[in-house]
Amino acid sequence: MQGRLLVAVRDLDALPGGAEKSLSTLLLGLEENSENWNIEVFQSNDRKQASNLFDNSSISIKKCNIKIEDFYSGLAWRFRDRNTGRSMKLLRRIHLKKKNKDFFKWLKSEFSKIKPIAEKENERLLGVTQLDWSAGASSAFIDAEIPYITFVRDEVCFENPELYRECLENAESVIVAGHGLASQVQEKFSIKKTSIVHLPVDFEKVYPFGKLKDKLTEANLFRSNNHLTNPRIAIVGMVPEKGFEFYNKKLIPKLEEIWPEATLHVYGGGIYAKKLSKYENTIDEGFRSPEEIYPYCDIHMFRLDRVGTWGRVINEAGYFSKPSISIDIGAQSEAVGKGGIVMPYDSSAEEWINQIKAIYNELERYGELAFEHRLIVDSKSSITEFIMVLDGVFND
Repeated sequence: MQGRLLVAVRDLDALPGGAEKSLSTLLLGLEENSENWNIEVFQSNDRKQASNLFDNSSISIKKCNIKIEDFYSGLAWRFRDRNTGRSMKLLRRIHLKKKNKDFFKWLKSEFSKIKPIAEKENERLLGVTQLDWSAGASSAFIDAEIPYITFVRDEVCFENPELYRECLENAESVIVAGHGLASQVQEKFSIKKTSIVHLPVDFEKVYPFGKLKDKLTEANLFRSNNHLTNPRIAIVGMVPEKGFEFYNKKLIPKLEEIWPEATLHVYGGGIYAKKLSKYENTIDEGFRSPEEIYPYCDIHMFRLDRVGTWGRVINEAGYFSKPSISIDIGAQSEAVGKGGIVMPYDSSAEEWINQIKAIYNELERYGELAFEHRLIVDSKSSITEFIMVLDGVFND
C-alpha cells in the first residue's frame, strides 16, 4: 500500500540549523531509496532565504503565512536573562502557545482536504514533526486521526513539558539520535516508544574525501607559515543553551589564567560569539564552512547545558581528524565515542582545561579515533534507520 508522509514543521527548506538539515537529508534519502512514499511538507513561508535542497525533488512543499517571530518572542528576547542569554521563559511560552495554535488551525484545514483523497486512493497517511511547532502539528494529526512520529532534536519540550507532553506521549514513536537522549525523554514523559535514528551526515558534501588529505596538509602549512601553531580550540555555533554562561563566566577567564598561549575560536557568528570575543584569548571568526574551521584548529569543544541531543559538529570535526571534548549528558558520550573526552556535568573550568590539555598532548591518536568514529552518523545508515522506523509504524 502506498503511503503519504505529511511533514509538518516550522521551516525546512530555508538555510536552517542542524535539526532541519538532518530532517531534509532523511526525507531526500527516503525519496531516493523507497518507492512506497509520497512526501508533502507543510511549513511557514517566513524564511526568505531558501536553500536549493529540494529543487530537483518531487517532494511537495506547501507554505502558510504564519510569522515565525512575533511581539512576544521579541519581548522575551528583550527581557532575556543577562547571565545565561536565555529568553524570558514566560514570554517565550506565550509565543510558543500562540504559534502552535495558529499552526494547528492551518493544518486542520489542510488535513481535512487530504484525508478524503487518501481514503479514495487507498493511501495510508503518516505524520512527522519536530521542534517548536510540533505541539500544533501533533494536535492536528490527533484531530485528523493520523498516526505520527516526532523527533526530539533540542530542549524545547524539556523547557515547556506541559505544552509538548501531548505531542510526545501520543506519538507512535519518538525519534532521537542516541540512547542517552532516549533515556532523558523517557524520564520526563510517558511515551509509547523511542527509536534511534542517528543524525545523517553526507561527508562527501561536507568536503570531498579525495581532497581531504591535501586540505589538511595545506592548513598545517598555512598555520606554520603564519605562526599559528599555538593550541587552537574551536567552538561551532554559540547560543545560550550551548554553554554561553559557562564559557563567559568560567572557562574563558580560567583559560587566560592557566593556559595563556591557547586561543578559543568561535564560529557561526551572532551576538553571543561577539560577546565572548571581549576576552583577549577569544576570536569571533564569523560564519565559515567546515573546511575553513576544523583544519585550522586542534580541538573542537561542544557543550550543552541540559539536554544531550547529539551535536553533528562533533562528527564533522572528526571527519577532519579533529577530536572533541563534550559533556556526559544525553547522547553526547555516543557522539564523541573514543575520538575525544566527555566531562561530568559538574566539572570545573579547570578540569575542562586539564582534559583539553590531555587531548592536545595526544592529538594524533585522538584525531585518528575521531575520524573512525564519524561513521556512526553516515547518512546511508541513518536513512536506513529512518525507513525502518516508518515501516515499523505501519506494520505494528
